[in-house]
Amino acid sequence: MKHWDEARSHSTERLRDFVDRESRIKRAVLIDDIFGKVRVVAWLEPGCPPEVRSEIPELMKEAAGPFWSGDLWIASDASGVDEAVYEAAWDAGEEVTPRLRRSDRHRTRGFWLDAPIEPPWSSPDRSGLPPIVAFYSFKGGVGRTTALASFALQRASIGERVVVVDLDLEAPGAGVFMSPGEGVPGARWGVVDYLLERPLLGKVDLRDYYHTCIARVGSPVGEVEVLVVPAGSVDQNYLGKLARIDLEPPPPGEVHPLLQLLLQLKDELDPRWVLLDCRAGLSEAAGFVLSGLAHLHVLFGTPSEQSWRGLEVVLERLGAERIRRSKPQVECLLVQAMVPAHPDTAALAKSEFETEALDRFTKLYYAAEPEDPEEDRFWYVRDIDTEDAPHVPVPVPYKEALAFIRSLDQVASSLCDDEELRFLASRIASRFLAEEQ
Repeated sequence: MKHWDEARSHSTERLRDFVDRESRIKRAVLIDDIFGKVRVVAWLEPGCPPEVRSEIPELMKEAAGPFWSGDLWIASDASGVDEAVYEAAWDAGEEVTPRLRRSDRHRTRGFWLDAPIEPPWSSPDRSGLPPIVAFYSFKGGVGRTTALASFALQRASIGERVVVVDLDLEAPGAGVFMSPGEGVPGARWGVVDYLLERPLLGKVDLRDYYHTCIARVGSPVGEVEVLVVPAGSVDQNYLGKLARIDLEPPPPGEVHPLLQLLLQLKDELDPRWVLLDCRAGLSEAAGFVLSGLAHLHVLFGTPSEQSWRGLEVVLERLGAERIRRSKPQVECLLVQAMVPAHPDTAALAKSEFETEALDRFTKLYYAAEPEDPEEDRFWYVRDIDTEDAPHVPVPVPYKEALAFIRSLDQVASSLCDDEELRFLASRIASRFLAEEQ
């Protein structure tokens, strides 16, 4: 039995070898379609003999087996719409060799698989605009939302305006945790409503989609405010709305409503920080954010193999894939979550986690040494010894007192004063604020 992974690999190898030795093929694209079938588009030199055309299907049938669609399209014979479609397939493909590319077609999770994107506004260190900071964990229950709330409160306590967006659409939490206060209802509508309504209405009143979280962080600051866009109200209508929103890449020239939300937040609320609480795992919303939407990604991991395998997918997306496309890596910061409380166990856990982090980042995130020693476009292997390198983890111990929180007010002061969380906040802020360094 041939499996899809094997068919994909074998068909790439066979077509690559054939194109390399057959000079009468100008170029070709191998397409994995949305049904899991393999298709080929080929551009041939004028007068190319029939046997070249017939050999490609035979090669693909042997290499891909039941996954071969039987479709060979000769682009050099096409015109009009067909020609444009074939050129688009070439443009969207990832290079295998200079004359061969692969192009993926998929039903969902396009932002995980398509070409990386860029943030909706320029880098904050050059523009003065608010950084977009994404908090992400492959595995849930590791303190991601708690750490986000801590950072939000710490920055708000020094007078900075912070906006939090709950993108954990399948299991909303940040909007509930950071509610307006006990007995005060939060925003009735949120992210899901905005994503559904903005394309239909064109212009919407942003005030309908957020609330102000007021928390008491103790003297001398007292109360602080954080603006929170919840996922939405989880009621009898929520699932139906969630099922209707589109989190796939938009057609060329169109702006996705999530980008419109971020731009509207920036323009109307003038925040100093925009924090995104991402859904754990390989969700569609997380794929959107991790495709390059944020200026910094705070990645939470644990020593478990499950966590590392998930983070490898993320590091490939943030690092190696962008390098292959000659794009700088997306900035990230690693957090070792749930560190044991016992000092000896904690020391061992930290040491092993640091070793694993260095290994995975070296393979999947850092660029090889450049020929020009003055080159500074990427994070390079030579940068691994710097104390603020992306792979250097910030350990955050498991805190039993935070395991049974009913409201933010119960722990707001602790979240502001906790030593480890304050250190994490300083590492995040130092990426954008010189005075934090």
